[in-house]
Amino acid sequence: MSVGSAQEGTADQADVCAPWSKAWDLSEGQWYFSWYRWCYDPATSDPSVEENWYIEGGAWEWAEQANFCPELGTCTVAPGSMGRVSDAP
Repeated sequence: MSVGSAQEGTADQADVCAPWSKAWDLSEGQWYFSWYRWCYDPATSDPSVEENWYIEGGAWEWAEQANFCPELGTCTVAPGSMGRVSDAP
């Protein structure tokens, strides 16, 4: 089946999107992620052309505190400070 025949009759169809993914980042020593996915409009664009895709953004969520030196124990960062907690007995 060709791309042209696969898109026939899609004038009222919603945009086609990939599954949701997470974009991870750090803020003030804590991990957080934003949800996003790539989409295109099958009624007006060809999915084989990269410029026809756009990013749909979603919500973001906080995750666990970052460990900046796992080989030495646990190093964490809080606004205005940095500390190290050793895992050694």
